[in-house]
Amino acid sequence: MKKIGDRRMKKSGKTEYEAVIRQILVACLGCDEQDISGEKHLVDELYADSIALIDMVIMISEQLKLDMNEEDIIDINTVNDLYLWVENKKSLCDK
Repeated sequence: MKKIGDRRMKKSGKTEYEAVIRQILVACLGCDEQDISGEKHLVDELYADSIALIDMVIMISEQLKLDMNEEDIIDINTVNDLYLWVENKKSLCDK
């Protein structure tokens, strides 16, 4: 797995960790970054299979220093769901 840079620049209207998450999705799914948008369904539209989902869990855990496991991904359907999960988890960890 390739190492993704820790980019935490806040963009207006976007989550703080969106750039890192997008890079993780590109690495795990083999898609182009321009194919990724918030409303895209990870499985149905970006074609994430079980191996890609596990890779995403591992990379998010490692790159963003979050405790994410396979059970967490069950409730994440879209790219926006993933952004929100990371933001919520990060805000809980920062407290």
